[in-house]
Amino acid sequence: MRNLARNQQPIFYRLYEGEEEIIDEYGNPSGEYAPKYGPLQSAMLCVSPNKGTSETEQFGSIENYDRTVTTADTSLEIDENTILWVDGADTDGPWNYEVKAVARWFNSLQYAIAQVNVRVYESTKKKMEAAEKAKARIAQQQTEAAHGEDSSEPTECGINRGSDSEGESVQGEGQGTSSEADAGDV
Repeated sequence: MRNLARNQQPIFYRLYEGEEEIIDEYGNPSGEYAPKYGPLQSAMLCVSPNKGTSETEQFGSIENYDRTVTTADTSLEIDENTILWVDGADTDGPWNYEVKAVARWFNSLQYAIAQVNVRVYESTKKKMEAAEKAKARIAQQQTEAAHGEDSSEPTECGINRGSDSEGESVQGEGQGTSSEADAGDV
């Protein structure tokens, strides 16, 4: 009866794995950190319709949660930093709840969850995207450095990398151009 399937709904979640430092476009640490979450997982849980008041305050006097989620599966790894997609929210879009508190009992778990503000999601998403872009840029720079670049390719301004400022080919000492060699043969 504790986990009556009729009372459960699918919940999607991602576990918090820590933070990673954001690297700027030059490969330097920016001093800001972006949260890092694990892969998307799902569970069947019983979600309360709304917060309401109770004589037994399960989570003490905290009031920054909107709903509760319960389960008899005590092996569930959801913790206070987990993000949730509840009520059929699209998992490709923003998460709509986050866990605020966990109450463990011998044979059940209860979670206090709060609806996420759009600004919180947007700022977190921007940080995560910046970290991903920086990683990709650094990986590309490392690949280019490891494989070397062809110095005879023209740059964006049309000057070869092996040229001086006037566009003339740079030669080693004692070597002339082909026109000088032809003039000397005459």
